Amino acid sequence: MLAAGSGCTAKGSLQALREEVQALQGARVAVPPLPGFRDLRGVIHTHSYLSSDSDGRPEEFLTGAQQAKLDYLVITDHFDPRIFIEGLKGQYGDLTVIHGAEFPLGCTRKRGLARRCASILGFGFGPSIVPTFSPDAYSKPELIAQIKRHGGLVFLGHARGVSDPQYFGMVHGMEVFNIADTMREQYLSFPEFMVDLFVTQQEYHEELLLSVIERPNWLLARWDRLTRAGHRVVGIGGNDAHQNLSVLGVLVDPYGLVYRILNTHVLVDVQGSESPAPPSTQVLLAALRQGRCYLAFSLLCDASGFQFYAADPRSGRPVAMMGAVWEHVPCPQLVVRLPRVGAIEIIKNGVPEFRTVGRELEYTPSGPGVYRVEAFLKLQRRWRSWIISNPIYLLPGC
Repeated sequence: MLAAGSGCTAKGSLQALREEVQALQGARVAVPPLPGFRDLRGVIHTHSYLSSDSDGRPEEFLTGAQQAKLDYLVITDHFDPRIFIEGLKGQYGDLTVIHGAEFPLGCTRKRGLARRCASILGFGFGPSIVPTFSPDAYSKPELIAQIKRHGGLVFLGHARGVSDPQYFGMVHGMEVFNIADTMREQYLSFPEFMVDLFVTQQEYHEELLLSVIERPNWLLARWDRLTRAGHRVVGIGGNDAHQNLSVLGVLVDPYGLVYRILNTHVLVDVQGSESPAPPSTQVLLAALRQGRCYLAFSLLCDASGFQFYAADPRSGRPVAMMGAVWEHVPCPQLVVRLPRVGAIEIIKNGVPEFRTVGRELEYTPSGPGVYRVEAFLKLQRRWRSWIISNPIYLLPGC
C-alpha cells in the first residue's frame, strides 16, 4: 500500500504523496486534438439500487459522474427486468448514460479469497429485446449472441475468472482492469487502509485509494496472447462501482471517487459534425466496438488528449487509429503523444520492444505485429501504470 502508516507518520507521508501527485498534475499540458475526433472520458461497469448489492440512487451516480467530469457512463446492473423500465439512459446535461446488464458466467474456484467469478457485460442493445428477454432461457453462448443480435456490445467482466477460453472469441472485448477485483486482492491490506482512513479523518481518502492502481500483469498477458493469436479483442477498464463499502459509518467507495480512479477514454468520430453537442450513443458505441479507446488511471493525472495512431511516413497523416488493421504499403510510423512527460513503452505481440521517457514519440515498427502502448508516471521513486492503449494491428504486407 502507498504511504502506509499510522498517526502523524501516516499524515506526513500522505501529505508528501499528495504534493507529489499535485506536481504530476501541475505539469500537464494540452495536446492539440486530432482533427475529426473527440476524446470522451467515461466509466464502464457501475451498479445502482437495481442491483442486489448496491443502494446507489440515480442522483448519487449522476452527481458522482459530474464530480469525475465524465462524458459517458455505462450502467451494468445485475439483470433485473426493471432496468428496462427504471434504469436511466439517454442524455443528462453533457453526460450520456447507457444502460445494460451484468450476467454471471461461473467461477473458477468454489470459495475463499482465491475464488474468481467472471461475468458478461452487455449494453447498448435496443428496446426490441425487452418483450421476450429472459437470460435464463439461453445458454451463455446463446445469451451473448442474443445481445449482439439486438445491437448490443458484449464484454467479459472479471476476465480472470473466465474458465472456458471459448468465450473470448465470442465477445467484443474484455476488462483488462477491474477495481473491485484489485481491492479484493488487497484484502489483507484493508485493515491498515481503514486505520489510516480513520486517523486522517478521511482527509487523504484519494491518496489512500492510489494503492488500487497497479499494472494488471496477468490480464495484460492474457489479452496479448489473444490479440497475438489473431483475435481482435477490445480492452476496457471496469470500475465495478457499487458505493456499498461502509465501515463504521465511513463510505470507502463513493461513486465520485471510484469514477476518478480509472477511466475508459473513447475517441469518437465527429468528422463532418459542427455541433458542440455530445456525440450520440450510437457513435460512442461504434468507437468502443472498433477499439478506438484507452484506459487511464486518472487519479494520478488526467490523460485526456493521449494519442496513439499510425501515420503515413511520407506525409505524417494519420492512417490507422487504435483498434484498426493496416495491411498496405508502406508500413506506417507509430505516433504517441502524452499530456505530460512520462515513460512510453511500445509493446509488440505482448513483448516490450522500445521504451523512452518524454512526451512525444515517433517510432518505426520492426515489422508486422500487434502494437500497443503503455505509459507510466514516476511516483514515490517508482514508475506507476498510467495509460494502457488498445492495439493497432499491422498485418504482413505492409
